[in-house]
Amino acid sequence: MKLYKISTLLFLCLSTPSWALSNDTEQPIYIDSDNQELDIQKNIVTFTGNVILRQGSIDIRADKVVITRPNGQDGQETIDAYGKPATFHQIMDDGKPIDGASLKMRYETAIDFLKMTDEAILIQEGSEIQGKVITYKIDEQRLVAESGKKKRVTTILQPKNLNNNKK
Repeated sequence: MKLYKISTLLFLCLSTPSWALSNDTEQPIYIDSDNQELDIQKNIVTFTGNVILRQGSIDIRADKVVITRPNGQDGQETIDAYGKPATFHQIMDDGKPIDGASLKMRYETAIDFLKMTDEAILIQEGSEIQGKVITYKIDEQRLVAESGKKKRVTTILQPKNLNNNKK
């Protein structure tokens, strides 16, 4: 499987200096679902059925969300979302939205790391990145897209975004 580093292309594709609203990760996490199962000993909560997770401007929708809090420590949550697809929406500091979708998403709150797996796509202002796996290290603003077998990473840049970055 080929690995394509497209961090320089990211600046062309996504014209914002930061993906997240500055204080999103400092906000409480709200979750609505049809069902919830809690394993107190393992610190795992599983939400199923029309799951909606919100944290600041972040909005994740999935069929199933599993939140693990290792050793019960706040700020160390791992959030796994599954759907057909699971979707991600967020507003950046400049007010522009970014949207994503994949069959599986993993967000590690302690290290600000998002991983989207299987049919992953990120879209902003009509430009998009598609791949088998897309990872984003939020605090470093570093994105890596990876292709699958017999597939390639696809990036679509809208002319408007290219022209805005030439200034």
